[in-house]
Amino acid sequence: MSFWATPWRARDRRQDRDDYYEVQRITDGFIRACEGAGLVRTVDTVTGPTVIPPKLTHITLGPPTVLVAQLQPGQTVEDVRAAAPRLAPHLGAVGLRVEPRGVGDWVVLTLLQADPLADTVPLPSGPITGPLLLGWDENGRETTTTDPLPHLCAAGSTGSGKSSFAYSLLAQVAERAKAGEPVKISGVDPSGVLLRPFLEWQPTGPPRGSVSSGHLPGVVLGLSDPAAIERKMTELVGEMDRRIKAIPRDRDRLPVSPAHPWHLVVLEEFPGLLKALEAIDKKAATSVRASVSRLLAESRKAGFSVFLLAQRPEAQIIGGAERAQLGLRLSFRLDGLESVKLLHPEVDPALAAQHCTAAPGVAILSATGRPAQRIRTPWIEYGEYIERVSA
Repeated sequence: MSFWATPWRARDRRQDRDDYYEVQRITDGFIRACEGAGLVRTVDTVTGPTVIPPKLTHITLGPPTVLVAQLQPGQTVEDVRAAAPRLAPHLGAVGLRVEPRGVGDWVVLTLLQADPLADTVPLPSGPITGPLLLGWDENGRETTTTDPLPHLCAAGSTGSGKSSFAYSLLAQVAERAKAGEPVKISGVDPSGVLLRPFLEWQPTGPPRGSVSSGHLPGVVLGLSDPAAIERKMTELVGEMDRRIKAIPRDRDRLPVSPAHPWHLVVLEEFPGLLKALEAIDKKAATSVRASVSRLLAESRKAGFSVFLLAQRPEAQIIGGAERAQLGLRLSFRLDGLESVKLLHPEVDPALAAQHCTAAPGVAILSATGRPAQRIRTPWIEYGEYIERVSA
Protein backbone atom coordinates (compact mmCIF):
# COMPACT_ATOMS: atom_id res chain seq x y z
CA MET A 1 0.00 0.00 0.00
CA SER A 2 1.38 3.44 -0.94
CA PHE A 3 0.99 6.83 0.70
CA TRP A 4 1.98 10.32 -0.24
CA ALA A 5 3.75 11.77 2.77
CA THR A 6 1.65 14.98 2.50
CA PRO A 7 -1.23 15.51 2.33
CA TRP A 8 -2.90 12.37 3.60
CA ARG A 9 -6.66 12.00 3.73
CA ALA A 10 -8.13 10.22 6.75
CA ARG A 11 -9.59 6.80 6.09
CA ASP A 12 -12.20 4.83 7.97
CA ARG A 13 -10.81 1.36 8.17
CA ARG A 14 -8.70 0.18 11.10
CA GLN A 15 -5.96 -1.09 8.80
CA ASP A 16 -5.71 2.28 7.16
CA ARG A 17 -5.37 3.95 10.57
CA ASP A 18 -2.62 1.51 11.52
CA ASP A 19 -0.88 2.24 8.22
CA TYR A 20 -1.24 5.97 8.81
CA TYR A 21 0.43 5.73 12.22
CA GLU A 22 3.19 3.57 10.74
CA VAL A 23 3.82 6.20 8.06
CA GLN A 24 3.98 8.89 10.73
CA ARG A 25 6.40 6.80 12.80
CA ILE A 26 8.67 6.28 9.80
CA THR A 27 8.50 9.96 8.82
CA ASP A 28 9.30 11.19 12.33
CA GLY A 29 12.06 8.61 12.74
CA PHE A 30 13.58 9.57 9.40
CA ILE A 31 13.63 13.29 10.22
CA ARG A 32 15.14 12.77 13.69
CA ALA A 33 17.69 10.24 12.42
CA CYS A 34 18.80 12.60 9.64
CA GLU A 35 19.24 15.39 12.18
CA GLY A 36 21.28 13.15 14.46
CA ALA A 37 23.40 11.81 11.61
CA GLY A 38 24.08 15.27 10.19
CA LEU A 39 22.26 14.51 6.92
CA VAL A 40 20.74 18.00 6.79
CA ARG A 41 21.14 21.37 5.10
CA THR A 42 21.64 24.25 7.53
CA VAL A 43 20.09 27.61 6.63
CA ASP A 44 20.75 30.77 8.66
CA THR A 45 17.60 32.74 9.39
CA VAL A 46 16.78 35.76 11.53
CA THR A 47 15.63 33.43 14.30
CA GLY A 48 18.74 31.26 14.11
CA PRO A 49 19.98 28.25 12.13
CA THR A 50 17.32 25.99 10.59
CA VAL A 51 18.18 22.40 9.66
CA ILE A 52 16.39 20.81 6.71
CA PRO A 53 16.61 17.03 6.11
CA PRO A 54 15.88 15.34 2.77
CA LYS A 55 12.16 15.57 1.99
CA LEU A 56 10.21 12.31 2.15
CA THR A 57 7.73 12.36 -0.75
CA HIS A 58 6.46 8.79 -0.93
CA ILE A 59 6.31 5.76 1.35
CA THR A 60 5.35 2.24 0.29
CA LEU A 61 4.67 -0.02 3.26
CA GLY A 62 6.10 -3.48 2.82
CA PRO A 63 7.60 -5.77 3.25
CA PRO A 64 9.87 -4.34 2.08
CA THR A 65 9.08 -0.77 3.04
CA VAL A 66 10.40 1.69 0.46
CA LEU A 67 10.96 5.43 0.95
CA VAL A 68 11.46 8.02 -1.76
CA ALA A 69 13.23 11.22 -0.71
CA GLN A 70 14.26 14.41 -2.46
CA LEU A 71 17.77 15.47 -1.50
CA GLN A 72 18.55 18.99 -0.37
CA PRO A 73 20.82 21.15 -2.56
CA GLY A 74 24.43 20.07 -2.08
CA GLN A 75 23.55 16.57 -0.87
CA THR A 76 24.51 13.46 -2.82
CA VAL A 77 23.51 9.81 -2.85
CA GLU A 78 26.90 8.98 -1.30
CA ASP A 79 26.03 11.22 1.66
CA VAL A 80 22.96 9.07 2.26
CA ARG A 81 24.93 5.84 1.88
CA ALA A 82 27.48 7.05 4.42
CA ALA A 83 24.71 7.85 6.91
CA ALA A 84 22.71 4.66 6.25
CA PRO A 85 24.14 2.62 9.20
CA ARG A 86 23.01 5.40 11.56
CA LEU A 87 19.60 5.87 9.95
CA ALA A 88 18.52 2.22 9.74
CA PRO A 89 17.97 1.43 13.46
CA HIS A 90 15.65 4.43 13.85
CA LEU A 91 13.55 3.21 10.92
CA GLY A 92 13.13 -0.28 12.38
CA ALA A 93 15.56 -1.86 9.91
CA VAL A 94 18.89 -3.65 10.11
CA GLY A 95 20.13 -1.86 7.00
CA LEU A 96 19.20 0.37 4.09
CA ARG A 97 19.55 -0.23 0.39
CA VAL A 98 20.27 3.16 -1.17
CA GLU A 99 19.62 3.70 -4.89
CA PRO A 100 19.77 6.94 -6.91
CA ARG A 101 16.90 8.26 -8.98
CA GLY A 102 16.75 11.06 -11.51
CA VAL A 103 20.03 12.90 -11.97
CA GLY A 104 21.11 12.34 -8.39
CA ASP A 105 18.65 14.65 -6.63
CA TRP A 106 16.33 11.82 -5.57
CA VAL A 107 17.04 8.67 -3.62
CA VAL A 108 15.13 5.43 -3.00
CA LEU A 109 15.63 3.78 0.40
CA THR A 110 14.61 0.16 0.91
CA LEU A 111 14.34 -0.89 4.56
CA LEU A 112 16.05 -4.25 5.00
CA GLN A 113 14.82 -6.59 7.72
CA ALA A 114 17.78 -8.95 7.31
CA ASP A 115 21.42 -8.46 6.40
CA PRO A 116 21.60 -8.73 2.57
CA LEU A 117 25.09 -10.21 2.93
CA ALA A 118 24.06 -12.94 5.37
CA ASP A 119 23.96 -15.80 2.86
CA THR A 120 27.09 -17.58 1.67
CA VAL A 121 27.57 -17.28 -2.10
CA PRO A 122 29.82 -19.77 -3.95
CA LEU A 123 32.34 -18.71 -6.56
CA PRO A 124 30.57 -19.04 -9.95
CA SER A 125 31.58 -22.07 -11.96
CA GLY A 126 34.48 -21.39 -14.26
CA PRO A 127 36.30 -20.64 -16.24
CA ILE A 128 36.15 -16.98 -15.20
CA THR A 129 38.29 -15.02 -17.64
CA GLY A 130 36.74 -11.54 -17.44
CA PRO A 131 37.26 -8.92 -14.72
CA LEU A 132 38.36 -10.42 -11.42
CA LEU A 133 35.35 -10.89 -9.14
CA LEU A 134 35.82 -9.59 -5.60
CA GLY A 135 32.26 -10.21 -4.39
CA TRP A 136 28.77 -8.72 -4.27
CA ASP A 137 27.63 -5.48 -2.65
CA GLU A 138 24.53 -4.96 -0.50
CA ASN A 139 22.43 -4.40 -3.63
CA GLY A 140 23.46 -7.77 -5.06
CA ARG A 141 25.65 -6.21 -7.75
CA GLU A 142 28.98 -7.78 -8.66
CA THR A 143 32.04 -5.93 -7.41
CA THR A 144 34.97 -6.38 -9.74
CA THR A 145 38.41 -4.84 -9.97
CA THR A 146 40.31 -2.98 -12.61
CA ASP A 147 42.77 -4.72 -14.91
CA PRO A 148 45.58 -5.14 -14.06
CA LEU A 149 44.88 -5.81 -10.41
CA PRO A 150 46.07 -3.02 -8.07
CA HIS A 151 48.28 -3.85 -5.12
CA LEU A 152 45.96 -5.21 -2.45
CA CYS A 153 45.81 -6.36 1.15
CA ALA A 154 43.30 -8.74 2.74
CA ALA A 155 43.19 -8.80 6.54
CA GLY A 156 41.11 -10.92 8.86
CA SER A 157 41.13 -13.11 11.93
CA THR A 158 41.20 -16.90 11.75
CA GLY A 159 37.89 -18.18 10.37
CA SER A 160 36.83 -14.82 8.93
CA GLY A 161 36.78 -15.94 5.28
CA LYS A 162 40.08 -14.34 4.27
CA SER A 163 41.63 -17.61 3.06
CA SER A 164 38.57 -18.53 1.00
CA PHE A 165 38.72 -15.10 -0.64
CA ALA A 166 42.37 -15.73 -1.51
CA TYR A 167 41.45 -19.13 -2.97
CA SER A 168 38.73 -17.53 -5.11
CA LEU A 169 41.02 -14.80 -6.41
CA LEU A 170 43.91 -17.13 -7.25
CA ALA A 171 41.55 -19.63 -8.90
CA GLN A 172 40.34 -16.85 -11.22
CA VAL A 173 43.92 -15.83 -12.01
CA ALA A 174 44.79 -19.46 -12.81
CA GLU A 175 41.79 -19.72 -15.14
CA ARG A 176 42.92 -16.59 -16.94
CA ALA A 177 46.37 -18.08 -17.46
CA LYS A 178 44.94 -21.35 -18.75
CA ALA A 179 42.82 -19.33 -21.20
CA GLY A 180 46.05 -18.01 -22.73
CA GLU A 181 46.57 -14.71 -20.92
CA PRO A 182 50.21 -13.98 -20.03
CA VAL A 183 50.22 -14.46 -16.26
CA LYS A 184 52.90 -15.33 -13.73
CA ILE A 185 52.53 -15.96 -10.00
CA SER A 186 55.27 -15.92 -7.39
CA GLY A 187 55.24 -15.62 -3.66
CA VAL A 188 56.08 -16.78 -0.18
CA ASP A 189 53.72 -18.90 1.91
CA PRO A 190 54.84 -19.64 5.49
CA SER A 191 52.07 -22.22 6.02
CA GLY A 192 52.63 -23.92 2.67
CA VAL A 193 48.87 -24.26 2.06
CA LEU A 194 47.76 -21.29 -0.06
CA LEU A 195 50.49 -21.49 -2.71
CA ARG A 196 51.02 -25.26 -2.61
CA PRO A 197 48.95 -25.83 -5.80
CA PHE A 198 51.28 -23.48 -7.69
CA LEU A 199 54.54 -25.24 -6.85
CA GLU A 200 54.25 -27.47 -9.91
CA TRP A 201 51.48 -25.60 -11.67
CA GLN A 202 51.50 -25.41 -15.46
CA PRO A 203 48.38 -24.38 -17.37
CA THR A 204 47.68 -25.59 -20.88
CA GLY A 205 49.80 -23.58 -23.27
CA PRO A 206 53.38 -23.32 -24.55
CA PRO A 207 55.97 -25.85 -23.35
CA ARG A 208 57.12 -25.73 -19.75
CA GLY A 209 59.92 -23.23 -19.25
CA SER A 210 59.01 -20.92 -22.14
CA VAL A 211 58.40 -17.28 -21.30
CA SER A 212 54.62 -17.49 -21.68
CA SER A 213 54.12 -21.00 -20.32
CA GLY A 214 52.82 -19.73 -16.98
CA HIS A 215 55.09 -22.13 -15.08
CA LEU A 216 55.74 -20.69 -11.67
CA PRO A 217 59.17 -21.53 -10.32
CA GLY A 218 60.21 -19.81 -7.15
CA VAL A 219 57.11 -20.25 -5.01
CA VAL A 220 58.67 -20.57 -1.56
CA LEU A 221 56.75 -22.67 0.96
CA GLY A 222 57.49 -22.75 4.69
CA LEU A 223 60.08 -20.97 6.80
CA SER A 224 62.80 -23.62 6.94
CA ASP A 225 65.06 -21.73 4.53
CA PRO A 226 65.17 -17.97 5.26
CA ALA A 227 67.89 -17.53 2.64
CA ALA A 228 65.55 -18.87 -0.06
CA ILE A 229 62.89 -16.34 0.94
CA GLU A 230 65.43 -13.51 0.82
CA ARG A 231 66.73 -14.69 -2.57
CA LYS A 232 63.22 -14.87 -3.97
CA MET A 233 62.35 -11.32 -2.93
CA THR A 234 65.69 -10.00 -4.21
CA GLU A 235 65.05 -11.82 -7.49
CA LEU A 236 61.63 -10.18 -7.81
CA VAL A 237 63.11 -6.71 -7.27
CA GLY A 238 65.73 -7.47 -9.90
CA GLU A 239 63.03 -8.52 -12.36
CA MET A 240 61.13 -5.31 -11.60
CA ASP A 241 64.23 -3.20 -12.31
CA ARG A 242 64.80 -4.98 -15.63
CA ARG A 243 61.21 -4.45 -16.64
CA ILE A 244 61.32 -0.75 -15.76
CA LYS A 245 64.32 -0.36 -18.04
CA ALA A 246 62.31 -2.05 -20.81
CA ILE A 247 59.43 0.47 -20.67
CA PRO A 248 59.08 2.03 -24.16
CA ARG A 249 60.09 5.68 -24.42
CA ASP A 250 56.55 6.70 -25.39
CA ARG A 251 54.90 4.88 -22.46
CA ASP A 252 54.83 5.39 -18.71
CA ARG A 253 54.26 1.70 -17.97
CA LEU A 254 55.31 -1.61 -19.46
CA PRO A 255 52.62 -3.25 -21.63
CA VAL A 256 51.69 -6.77 -20.55
CA SER A 257 52.81 -9.29 -23.17
CA PRO A 258 54.06 -12.89 -23.41
CA ALA A 259 57.58 -11.53 -22.94
CA HIS A 260 56.48 -9.52 -19.89
CA PRO A 261 53.46 -11.29 -18.34
CA TRP A 262 51.37 -9.79 -15.58
CA HIS A 263 53.19 -10.89 -12.42
CA LEU A 264 51.17 -11.45 -9.23
CA VAL A 265 53.30 -11.65 -6.07
CA VAL A 266 51.47 -13.32 -3.16
CA LEU A 267 52.77 -12.88 0.39
CA GLU A 268 50.73 -15.02 2.77
CA GLU A 269 50.55 -13.88 6.43
CA PHE A 270 53.08 -11.12 5.79
CA PRO A 271 53.34 -9.83 9.42
CA GLY A 272 53.90 -13.37 10.70
CA LEU A 273 56.46 -13.98 7.96
CA LEU A 274 58.50 -10.95 8.99
CA LYS A 275 58.29 -11.78 12.70
CA ALA A 276 59.44 -15.35 12.07
CA LEU A 277 62.34 -14.16 9.92
CA GLU A 278 63.40 -11.65 12.58
CA ALA A 279 63.60 -14.47 15.12
CA ILE A 280 65.73 -16.59 12.77
CA ASP A 281 67.73 -14.10 10.70
CA LYS A 282 67.29 -10.36 11.28
CA LYS A 283 69.34 -9.50 8.21
CA ALA A 284 67.04 -11.56 5.99
CA ALA A 285 63.98 -9.94 7.61
CA THR A 286 65.31 -6.44 6.93
CA SER A 287 66.12 -7.36 3.33
CA VAL A 288 62.68 -8.89 2.70
CA ARG A 289 60.91 -5.89 4.19
CA ALA A 290 62.92 -3.49 2.00
CA SER A 291 62.16 -5.59 -1.09
CA VAL A 292 58.43 -5.57 -0.39
CA SER A 293 58.47 -1.80 0.14
CA ARG A 294 60.17 -1.32 -3.22
CA LEU A 295 57.74 -3.64 -5.00
CA LEU A 296 54.77 -1.76 -3.56
CA ALA A 297 56.23 1.63 -4.46
CA GLU A 298 57.64 0.95 -7.92
CA SER A 299 56.42 -2.28 -9.50
CA ARG A 300 52.93 -1.38 -10.74
CA LYS A 301 54.36 0.35 -13.79
CA ALA A 302 56.36 -2.82 -14.52
CA GLY A 303 53.32 -5.11 -14.66
CA PHE A 304 53.40 -6.36 -11.05
CA SER A 305 50.62 -6.66 -8.49
CA VAL A 306 51.41 -7.45 -4.84
CA PHE A 307 48.84 -9.34 -2.75
CA LEU A 308 49.46 -9.12 1.01
CA LEU A 309 47.53 -11.25 3.50
CA ALA A 310 47.52 -10.60 7.23
CA GLN A 311 45.57 -11.62 10.31
CA ARG A 312 46.00 -8.06 11.55
CA PRO A 313 47.43 -5.19 9.44
CA GLU A 314 49.78 -3.93 12.15
CA ALA A 315 51.05 -0.40 11.61
CA GLN A 316 54.64 -1.30 12.50
CA ILE A 317 54.62 -4.00 9.78
CA ILE A 318 52.47 -2.41 7.06
CA GLY A 319 53.43 1.22 7.54
CA GLY A 320 51.83 4.33 6.15
CA ALA A 321 54.06 4.38 3.05
CA GLU A 322 53.13 0.79 2.23
CA ARG A 323 49.39 1.25 2.92
CA ALA A 324 49.34 4.27 0.61
CA GLN A 325 50.26 2.00 -2.31
CA LEU A 326 47.40 -0.46 -1.69
CA GLY A 327 44.74 0.34 -4.27
CA LEU A 328 42.47 -2.36 -2.82
CA ARG A 329 42.04 -3.06 0.89
CA LEU A 330 39.73 -5.71 2.31
CA SER A 331 39.11 -6.31 5.98
CA PHE A 332 37.24 -9.38 7.14
CA ARG A 333 36.32 -9.78 10.82
CA LEU A 334 39.02 -8.22 13.00
CA ASP A 335 39.66 -7.95 16.73
CA GLY A 336 38.66 -4.34 17.29
CA LEU A 337 37.69 -0.94 15.94
CA GLU A 338 41.29 0.26 15.62
CA SER A 339 42.24 -2.82 13.59
CA VAL A 340 39.51 -2.00 11.06
CA LYS A 341 40.63 1.62 10.81
CA LEU A 342 44.22 0.60 10.00
CA LEU A 343 43.12 -0.22 6.44
CA HIS A 344 39.94 1.91 6.34
CA PRO A 345 40.54 5.21 8.18
CA GLU A 346 37.60 6.78 6.34
CA VAL A 347 35.00 4.21 7.42
CA ASP A 348 32.11 5.22 9.67
CA PRO A 349 32.89 4.27 13.31
CA ALA A 350 29.50 2.58 13.69
CA LEU A 351 30.15 0.37 10.67
CA ALA A 352 33.68 -0.41 11.88
CA ALA A 353 32.39 -1.45 15.31
CA GLN A 354 29.67 -3.60 13.75
CA HIS A 355 32.24 -5.27 11.51
CA CYS A 356 34.17 -6.66 14.48
CA THR A 357 31.49 -9.37 14.71
CA ALA A 358 30.95 -9.83 10.96
CA ALA A 359 30.04 -13.24 9.57
CA PRO A 360 32.70 -15.23 7.67
CA GLY A 361 33.04 -13.98 4.10
CA VAL A 362 31.76 -10.45 4.78
CA ALA A 363 34.40 -7.78 4.20
CA ILE A 364 34.79 -4.03 4.14
CA LEU A 365 36.26 -3.01 0.79
CA SER A 366 38.11 0.25 0.18
CA ALA A 367 39.27 0.99 -3.34
CA THR A 368 40.88 3.98 -5.00
CA GLY A 369 38.13 6.35 -6.07
CA ARG A 370 35.40 4.42 -4.23
CA PRO A 371 33.99 4.91 -0.72
CA ALA A 372 34.30 2.03 1.74
CA GLN A 373 31.53 -0.54 1.35
CA ARG A 374 30.51 -3.94 2.69
CA ILE A 375 30.68 -6.88 0.31
CA ARG A 376 30.10 -10.63 0.42
CA THR A 377 33.16 -12.39 -1.02
CA PRO A 378 32.92 -15.67 -2.96
CA TRP A 379 33.12 -18.93 -1.04
CA ILE A 380 35.20 -21.82 -2.36
CA GLU A 381 36.36 -24.96 -0.58
CA TYR A 382 40.05 -25.81 -0.64
CA GLY A 383 39.41 -28.97 -2.66
CA GLU A 384 37.61 -27.03 -5.39
CA TYR A 385 40.41 -24.45 -5.35
CA ILE A 386 42.94 -27.23 -6.03
CA GLU A 387 40.78 -28.57 -8.87
CA ARG A 388 40.31 -25.19 -10.53
CA VAL A 389 44.00 -24.37 -10.37
CA SER A 390 45.20 -27.75 -11.61
CA ALA A 391 42.38 -28.87 -13.93
